[in-house]
Amino acid sequence: MPVELHAVHVVAGTVGFISLGLLWLTMVWGTTLRVGWGLTRVRHQTLYGVHQTTMLLGLTLGVVHGLAQLAVPGGPVHLVDEWLPFANGSDPLGIGCGVVALELLVALAVSVLIQRRLGYHRWRMLHIAAYLAFTLLCVHVLSSGSEVRSLWARLSILAAWLSTLVLRLATTHRVASVPRRLAERVDARLRGRQVLVNVDPTRCVRFGFCEHEAPEIFQLRGDGRLTYRPSVPDRQVEQVIRAARVCPARAIALSRAATTMVMAAER
Repeated sequence: MPVELHAVHVVAGTVGFISLGLLWLTMVWGTTLRVGWGLTRVRHQTLYGVHQTTMLLGLTLGVVHGLAQLAVPGGPVHLVDEWLPFANGSDPLGIGCGVVALELLVALAVSVLIQRRLGYHRWRMLHIAAYLAFTLLCVHVLSSGSEVRSLWARLSILAAWLSTLVLRLATTHRVASVPRRLAERVDARLRGRQVLVNVDPTRCVRFGFCEHEAPEIFQLRGDGRLTYRPSVPDRQVEQVIRAARVCPARAIALSRAATTMVMAAER
């Protein structure tokens, strides 16, 4: 390979790896913002500013990496390959995944400008596509990157991808609430203050009044069925009592967990 081509290849590869690292940091930092970690000690504006800065730097370097491929005389990447996915003749899968990932990331960056119109909930749901974009980006690097032929390089990229996936799954609402629920149950059992909830399915008419009063305890599913937590910590007892009072069918029954059992006297 001529010296000029080798220099362009090294620059493009280096920029690409830096872009991948910054985008990985953006994913991790975005999860930090989503679950609120560190907000008690760091201002939200600071965390949000770091997230935006790393995202813009990583995205800019990703664009530079793509354009640098055009600087290779007679190279396999052409101008149409920069925006049309899977059109390249020599490496359609690898380059196509990189193009789709970059286009998704650009769309997500632009969505920040219309966040208020979309609404915060829809905007957060839209940002789930960032995990798909990062997955495609890792596929692009593993498939098209000539510098990742070594085992340690491939393992590093796989570890970065797997860490974002595990972090995303570990910070979902259901999974994140498991330690809190377990702690509440243990605390309630130790203190003997656990309240048990029972809903009579033959009387429940599923009007949803209980969910309105105690949304953390009662939830109406999309199929119309009611789900509820059978044990409630002491700090949420008042909510459950209000839910039982407003229930028009009087289907909710509350009881305390037994702490002491007394046997009948011998005759």
